Amino acid sequence: MNFEVIDTVSFLLFTCILYFLSVFSKRFGDVMGMKKYYYLYYAGIFFTFSGSVIMSLSVPVLEPQELFGYVFFSIGLTLGLIASIKYWGWLIKEIIKG
Repeated sequence: MNFEVIDTVSFLLFTCILYFLSVFSKRFGDVMGMKKYYYLYYAGIFFTFSGSVIMSLSVPVLEPQELFGYVFFSIGLTLGLIASIKYWGWLIKEIIKG
């Protein structure tokens, strides 16, 4: 199996994970009265999905298409990580406290 196909599918799966996290975090933020950090998830979804589209294209103009795909994917995951820390960082503190 071609590695580009595996990368594209995994990028799409991470996009789905970010979507589910955005739904849960939006509800949690509404209940807790937090700022609307879930927009970071939406931006992350855009970048991870764009990365999967770039990886699936085989356009000769985009010679380093894998690099662009990985860069977009990395930006998307970083935005998702920032939003997750904003919403769910308290959980890590509670686990550490015991």
